[in-house]
Amino acid sequence: MKIMEIAIKDLTRSFRSLFAVGMTIVAPLLLIGLIFLAFGGAFNGASDLPAISVGIYNADILTDTSILVEPLGANIRSMFVDESVQSWITATDFSSEMSLRSALDRREIGVAILIPVDFSERFLAGNRDTQVLILSDHTLTIAPQVAQNMVTAMLDGVSGGGIAIETILERQKIQGVQPGPEQITSLIDRYSAWYRDFQRDLFHNPESAALMMVAPTGETSSENPIQQMLGLMMAGQMVFFAFFTGAYSMMSILEENEEGTLARMFTLPMSRTTILTGKFLAVFLMLVVQGIVLLIAAHFIFNIQWGDPKMIVLALLGQVVAAAGLGVLLISFVKTSRQAGPVMGGVLTALGMLGGLFTANMNMPEAFNRLAAFTPQGWVVRGWKIVLSGQPASDLLLPLLVMLVIGVVMFVIGAFRFQRRFA
Repeated sequence: MKIMEIAIKDLTRSFRSLFAVGMTIVAPLLLIGLIFLAFGGAFNGASDLPAISVGIYNADILTDTSILVEPLGANIRSMFVDESVQSWITATDFSSEMSLRSALDRREIGVAILIPVDFSERFLAGNRDTQVLILSDHTLTIAPQVAQNMVTAMLDGVSGGGIAIETILERQKIQGVQPGPEQITSLIDRYSAWYRDFQRDLFHNPESAALMMVAPTGETSSENPIQQMLGLMMAGQMVFFAFFTGAYSMMSILEENEEGTLARMFTLPMSRTTILTGKFLAVFLMLVVQGIVLLIAAHFIFNIQWGDPKMIVLALLGQVVAAAGLGVLLISFVKTSRQAGPVMGGVLTALGMLGGLFTANMNMPEAFNRLAAFTPQGWVVRGWKIVLSGQPASDLLLPLLVMLVIGVVMFVIGAFRFQRRFA
């Protein structure tokens, strides 16, 4: 078939151009790749916490009259040697403050935790002049903050436990019940065990914690919000370069007209409608190839989960039709290939900004969302947001319909103008 032969010829010509391949495939992947590298491993779905080496010197001891079973220093130490953190925290006990500081100076450990003598008794008595001392390598930033947060969380829990136990004892006194030392010790043990398990569950088994925040169904399909952000950014770049590709592919008509090859084609035993149809088909094929390559590459390189394959196909269909339609319409107003560059750059960039291609991962004011609805790019981005968020297929119907109508209308107008120009 002559139409398909012309389309394949134009498609082959486009992919022989390093500039075309760079702008259609390499550029969007490169931009997202730079962002991916800037965030390191934050997009891989794992916490990717840096390994932390902690040294502990626990000098805290209890007096014979203490109501505690074990000192607070032992509880603080237990947090850093607990099995739940052994994958990213290595804790070492030291027998003296001097040996602890020496190890820190030699950088054998990154963080040093020094728990002073009689810390438990003085803390429970309300003497805040005694504190757990946290020293660290000055080149580290995350590790000292993690250690400080863990110690603070433990001491906050102790303070909360004191308030809870005092409340229980006051209520018992009002009821005429005089608590004995054994009961107080039992309350402390029970609270300590609960708080320790609560902290472990909060960070490692959130479904067992007292409060669990759950996103409403359909709002997000990714457990990692940063991963979802990367997907939205990739969608925005893919849409931007798709519309650029649609216009660039149509430039072959202008270039061949200037080179004289288009006039020679018109002398062949085939109608001009057949020739133009073949060139229009090449635009669609170029956009389909570009979309498929970017979708697959983004999935395997950046681990972007696009969602339901059927919805992906529908969103890609709408993108191809809209981008091809705008490309044909835009180039139909351009007389020469020299004019095409500034027109493509200015118009497509402006429409991309208005359509929200560069803010796809942000919650923009409603006024910006309304403005985006007046651009084909805005509707294409809306479609990809629906796909990425895992919303029902019914939610995609309106954006898809708008994309198809806008694309077909623009294509018909552009094709009509080309028919008149080369009639």
